[in-house]
Amino acid sequence: MSEFLRMVKSTDKAVAIYYKASGTFCAGIVKEADDEFVCIQFIAPSGKFDGWHCIRIEEILKMDFATKYLENLEKVHRHLGEDKREIKISATKVLDSFIDLAIKNKWLCTFEIGFDTLEKVSGYVVERNWSAVQVKLVDENGLPDGYTTFETEDVVYAGAQSEFEEFLLTLGKINGAEKESEQTEKKKNKAKDDGDILSFPKKK
Repeated sequence: MSEFLRMVKSTDKAVAIYYKASGTFCAGIVKEADDEFVCIQFIAPSGKFDGWHCIRIEEILKMDFATKYLENLEKVHRHLGEDKREIKISATKVLDSFIDLAIKNKWLCTFEIGFDTLEKVSGYVVERNWSAVQVKLVDENGLPDGYTTFETEDVVYAGAQSEFEEFLLTLGKINGAEKESEQTEKKKNKAKDDGDILSFPKKK
């Protein structure tokens, strides 16, 4: 399947990917693929850009290519000028380089973790320390909700800049996320000055 995805990448044409867990599918342009993950530029049904997404290849049920639906989706996507976006992803470490880009660009991300029971978390990646990822969480109201840490080997999916993340960002602004973050930073700085709790601990 990895070889097929690399072949699709060379054509710059859209592919539809069906998930094992739900049977639902997404469509987009393959940007890079290694033996574990594929990075795709999603295309919404409207033809608009719908974020960058990394999907674990073993979780893919099947893929469609060169169907009439996908050809029409590509036409609208290119007509809207949505195909001009680029992303630099490693050909050998797709997930790691995606996470590093998320840190650099301060992207709000969504992760699905675990295989038998998927857990969905959204937030800002604070750090990737080898295989450990630390995330500053955002809740369903777009507000700060503490921190979590997990291993990259448990990641099934990672995404950023989709309609879902844009929705959370907008909702957070409406609900005063920026003000709440400022208050959190003030408390953290005060704790540092007082010699109390410093920050989210780093994994050794």
